[in-house]
Amino acid sequence: MIQQGRRDRRITTLALATAAALAAVSFGGAATAADPVGEFEGQEIVLSRWAGDPWTAGQMAAAEEWAAATGGTVVFDAIPYENLRDKQALTLSSGGDYDMAYIHPSWFGEFAEAGYFYPIDDFLADPAMNAEGFSGASYIPGILAQGNYDGVQYCVQDFISTVLLAYRKDLFDAARIAPPETLDDIVAAAEAFHGQDGISGITLAGKRTGAIADNLSTLITAQDNWWYDDDLNVTLDPAAAEIAVDFYTAVAPYTPEGLLNFHIDEASTAAAQGQAAMVIASTPSLSALEDPERSSTVGLWAYAPLAVTAGDPAGELIYWNWCISANSEHPEAAYSFLSWFTGAEQQAKIAVATAAAGATEDFYQDEEVLAQLPFLTAMNAALGNKSNPQPSIGAWGKAQDQIELAVQESISGNMTSAEAAASMVEALEAALGS
Repeated sequence: MIQQGRRDRRITTLALATAAALAAVSFGGAATAADPVGEFEGQEIVLSRWAGDPWTAGQMAAAEEWAAATGGTVVFDAIPYENLRDKQALTLSSGGDYDMAYIHPSWFGEFAEAGYFYPIDDFLADPAMNAEGFSGASYIPGILAQGNYDGVQYCVQDFISTVLLAYRKDLFDAARIAPPETLDDIVAAAEAFHGQDGISGITLAGKRTGAIADNLSTLITAQDNWWYDDDLNVTLDPAAAEIAVDFYTAVAPYTPEGLLNFHIDEASTAAAQGQAAMVIASTPSLSALEDPERSSTVGLWAYAPLAVTAGDPAGELIYWNWCISANSEHPEAAYSFLSWFTGAEQQAKIAVATAAAGATEDFYQDEEVLAQLPFLTAMNAALGNKSNPQPSIGAWGKAQDQIELAVQESISGNMTSAEAAASMVEALEAALGS
C-alpha cells in the first residue's frame, strides 16, 4: 500500500478550516506589500507550468518584478495541460533542469513518493527566508497540508477554487425559471433551454483530463461519501456514484455536440460566447464568462454551488501545488519566488482575472479584491458546508482515468450508470490494493 503523510480528509474538518478563511471577509484592509527576499544575481531558475491558463501573464509579470528585486531570472517552460504531467515526470525523473513545477494534486503523491521534490520545512520556518510576517502559518492550514507527504512539507499552493454552476440569469428571469438548487433542477432547466435561439441547455467537461473526476468528487461529497478513507481503503458507495453518473447522462443530450472531447476551458468558452444557458466548471475556467475579451455575455451570469439535496451544497477543494525540484541547483531562489508569488499581494493582483482565490489567510482580508469576485459567495457556500480536497495519492492517476472512462462509456450508452459505478469501485480497488 502506498503510504503518505497524515492529511486531514475529513469533510467537516476541512470544510470548517476553509470556511473560516473564506468567511473572513469583514476584517477590512488590504494585504501588506512585501518585497521578495534574497539576492540571486545571475541565477536562472526554470519554472514548469500549464500553458494557456488565464493567470500565466500575471505570473510572468510577477517574475519580472521578482527578477528586478533579486537579480535572478525566471524562465518559463509552459506546456499544454494534457501534456504537462508526462513532460514533468520525464524531466524531474531524469534530473532535468526544472527548479520548480506547478503540480496537479492527482500526480503529487506519485511524484513525492518518487523523490522528485525538495523539502521546504526549514525554509518556511526560517524568518530570514521569508518576508516580514510571512511563514508556514500564513497559509490556511487545511490547504497547506495538501503539500505535505509522509510528514514532510514539499509544496505551497495557489489557485484555490471549486466546481460551481454558472447560469444565465437573464434567460432564467425571462423564462420565469427559478435558479437551480439541485441536480434535478439543473436537468430540468437544461431541457427547457436546449435548442431555444440555437443554444444548448448546458455545457460541461466530457474529456478525460481530470475535470470529469472533479465534478464527480463534488457530487459524491454532496452525498457525504468519498473515494477512500485515511487508510486508503475504498469507501465509494456505488449508489452515490450511480447518482453522479446519472446526472452526467441526464444532461448529456442538452450539451453542445462533441461532449466527450470538451475540455473544461472549452466548455466555459462555449458558454461565454452565448452557446449555452448553463455551465459547470471550476472557478478559474469560469473566469472566461466575465472577461470582455473572451465573453459576449459579461454580467449576465449568476453562480451557485452544486447540491444533490436542496440547501446542502458541497465542493471539492481544488488547488495546485508549487514544488521545488529535488534536482534544483538554486532551491533558495526558487523558494524566494514561490513564497512571494503565493502570498496575498501577488495573488490579489491576478485573482479577479482568474476567478481563483489565494491560499493564505490574509488574502481574505482584502475587501477590494473580494468585492470583485462574483463567485465567492457560491464558493463559500460550497466549501463552507462540505468539502474534500482533490485526491493527491500516488495511485490516483490510474484510478482517475478509469473513473472518467466509465462516465464516458455511460454517456455513450455502452454502460448503465450502475455498471459505471461498479467499474469505478473496481478501478479504485485495483489502484489502491484494497
